[in-house]
Amino acid sequence: MTLGDELLLLAAVPGRRRIRIRAEDRLRFALRASELVDLGLAGRITASPRRIEVTDSRRVEDRRLSNVLRSLGAADPPPSLKDWLRQTPRSLTIEYLSRLEDQKAVRVRRWRDPGGRTHHDILSVDLPRRRALLGRLDSVVRSGSAMPKAARDVRLAVLVQAAGLAPAAYPGLQGITDRRRLAALAAPDHLTPATAGTALGADEELAAALTTGADVFTRRVLGELSDLYADFTTGGHSLAHDLDPGGWSEGGTGSTGHHSGGHGDDSHGGW
Repeated sequence: MTLGDELLLLAAVPGRRRIRIRAEDRLRFALRASELVDLGLAGRITASPRRIEVTDSRRVEDRRLSNVLRSLGAADPPPSLKDWLRQTPRSLTIEYLSRLEDQKAVRVRRWRDPGGRTHHDILSVDLPRRRALLGRLDSVVRSGSAMPKAARDVRLAVLVQAAGLAPAAYPGLQGITDRRRLAALAAPDHLTPATAGTALGADEELAAALTTGADVFTRRVLGELSDLYADFTTGGHSLAHDLDPGGWSEGGTGSTGHHSGGHGDDSHGGW
């Protein structure tokens, strides 16, 4: 799974009567940002304040990320982070929903209303897979770990916070402490190598250097993402005004349970 797949799986919140997507208005932009973070972690791109630069054009394992990398490489002039995120397709959440369906992480029903508009109902979620993902999130949120080996999970955590998905991962009164921990982990000054200031071996020095580079890149992506959210909500203008209101429908069938402090969903979610 890519970071984007994981974000959407976390956003699909099982409830007692339906499965709904949290932070829907923000999600597609966070998915677009997650693709850049994935490519940055893979060492394929870097970003200055003015442009995204492809530093290694070799394909990556995931086909979608390879296509994004090719698009970035073909862009003339190279796009800035701001422009790339603002050009996020309206269909991106639906595209990622289809990816999760292909991976058998969700089951979806599609239907058309009398006006010809297509709706997507999430009928079930693979709850064991979602719980495992929440366990990975816990491992960095509750430890505050920023060690190089946890770099990907730390970036997942800060994307969750940036996208407004903290209540989806840690809902209700039981989740207050973990939501505060997540906010602290995602604070602007937190993404620094945990090994800084210590004596390192050669391998550890390399890992710390790579983490530092990824930190700078991730912070730039998240900074532009935050600016985008702020721009769309300034002056009372909802971010949802930039969304297609009929792009898909929340909802589903069956009985599902909430993720509690112990991630104990009491619902169906298998296939």
